[in-house]
Amino acid sequence: MKIRHATEADLDVMRRLWDESTAETTYTPYRGSPFEAALVTDHVALLAEEAGEAVGAVYANFATPHYGFVFGLYTRPDARRRGVALALMRAIAVAVRDEGRRYIVLSVDTPNHAARALYDRLGFVDAARVLRVDVETLLD
Repeated sequence: MKIRHATEADLDVMRRLWDESTAETTYTPYRGSPFEAALVTDHVALLAEEAGEAVGAVYANFATPHYGFVFGLYTRPDARRRGVALALMRAIAVAVRDEGRRYIVLSVDTPNHAARALYDRLGFVDAARVLRVDVETLLD
C-alpha cells in the first residue's frame, strides 16, 4: 500500500472517494457536504493506493495552532480490514506532528459504530460532545 499527498491531479478520484463516503456514512439528519477542490488544495489530503487503485483517503485542517482536525477518513468497502484506515491515520498523524500540533481532534456520528470502534482502538478518547437541535424546537 502506498499513501501519498493528494494533488490537484487527483481531484477526480478524491471526489469519487468523498462521494462514496458521504453516501455511506452520513448519519445526521442533514446531507453531507459536497466535495470541493479546496478539500485537497487548502487542507492536507492523503490518498491510499493499492496496485495503482485508490482505496482510501483522509483529510486534516490546521485552523488552530493546537491540533489538527481530521475529517473524511474513508476506506472503500472491498479494502476494509486490511489496515488501510490505520495506515491513513498514522500518516495523517505524521502530518499533524510535522505541522507542530500535539493532538488530533475529530468527530464521528454516534451511530457510526465501526468508525467509533476504530478510533477507540487507536486510542482516541471522548473529550467533547457535539450537540444539535432543530431550530424550530429551540424556538417553540
